Amino acid sequence: MIELQGGDPRVIDDAKRLPQAKHTMDVVSVKTGYVAAMQCEQIGTACVILGGGRERKEDSVDPAVGIVLHKKAGDRVASGEPLATIYYNAEAKAARARQLIETSCAISDAAPAKRPLIHRVIGRQS
Repeated sequence: MIELQGGDPRVIDDAKRLPQAKHTMDVVSVKTGYVAAMQCEQIGTACVILGGGRERKEDSVDPAVGIVLHKKAGDRVASGEPLATIYYNAEAKAARARQLIETSCAISDAAPAKRPLIHRVIGRQS
């Protein structure tokens, strides 16, 4: 599939052949506690700001940029510990993305209540 789209299929065995961002930046927790919530849509918008998606159809996509989340809702986090790593090529865009990610992650003192993975089972009635 990669080859049919004009890509280099050797990236499957050697990820270093993929485009690489010039810079990285950690987004760290400002306090110790638990990740109470993450605003996923805002984190996605941060990726678009970096160039990892399109705001308009004529925009180009930078395949080297992106965001790696190190924590998820419910995880314990220490002050100064990375919540995410930003891979970027433009400093101004990275600053905007960082700010958006920071405001997207809510840290609370108490662990959030666990939510069930399965809310209900849908099946035929007997």
